[in-house]
Amino acid sequence: MSMFDLHMHSTHSDGKLSVTQLTEIIKEKKLEYCALSDHNTVSGVSELIEALKNTEIKVIPAVELTAKYHNNEIHVLAYDFDIEMAAKIIKERNEIVNGQRIKEMKLAIELSRKAGLKVTEGLSLNEKQPVTLTIALDICDNSDNQSFFVKNFGKEFTTEDVFYEYQAPGKVCHVERSGVTVEWIIQQFKGIAQDLIIAHPFVSVSVVALPLSESEIKDLLDLGLTGIEVYHNRTSVEQIKLLEKIVNERYIHYTGGSDFHGKTKDTPISQYASNCFVSSFLLTNHKSDYPNKL
Repeated sequence: MSMFDLHMHSTHSDGKLSVTQLTEIIKEKKLEYCALSDHNTVSGVSELIEALKNTEIKVIPAVELTAKYHNNEIHVLAYDFDIEMAAKIIKERNEIVNGQRIKEMKLAIELSRKAGLKVTEGLSLNEKQPVTLTIALDICDNSDNQSFFVKNFGKEFTTEDVFYEYQAPGKVCHVERSGVTVEWIIQQFKGIAQDLIIAHPFVSVSVVALPLSESEIKDLLDLGLTGIEVYHNRTSVEQIKLLEKIVNERYIHYTGGSDFHGKTKDTPISQYASNCFVSSFLLTNHKSDYPNKL
């Protein structure tokens, strides 16, 4: 049986392994198709293609893009594009977001202090974290803040507590989240990427985001996303069945992958659960040997 993995990460974003190290695993697994889908960058894609050029393994250019959807944040997997053209769009996207994040950080810190919370002077942005999470972590690390929480709420706060009590929409420290919208992603990648897939719909992308509902998944498809990541290591059997149902009802494309980051307890490349292998996917220009599995 052929195996595939269309969702993995390297040190070009938040993965622990280099492209060279991933290449060795991909060869060992004897994948037929693979995709390096680093967050908001395609800097490692050409390297992977070059590393596998003398093999029969097919590399589909990919990237996992962060986008705003209403008051939430989601990830969109873009597949099969011209790497240079995609890099230009992603550069523009990152410049827009970085400018927004500086303003978001400044305002969020001001509101936190007005609410009586202590925030470290000169707190820096973390490129790999939402602004709210960076501030929430700093707030939680401060013993004076924790004493305040115990006195007023009867417990020490976690970052999730800080978010839902202070930073969530409607709360006193709420600031509009930085980011480009799903509509922006669709417009920019229209005609560039062959497929725009909703990544792990039932898995929140951070502690300050929420999983999608079935109606939201369908709304995103109506907006112009072309498919769903059905097979993922944090998606339950029941959720997979629901996603398969949506795929069949709408005749849309679907993918699967390990979401491998190189951590010790990660689901192995080519799998989405213990002893469950990604053996089926369907994209515009690529498909598995078992396109009728769903």
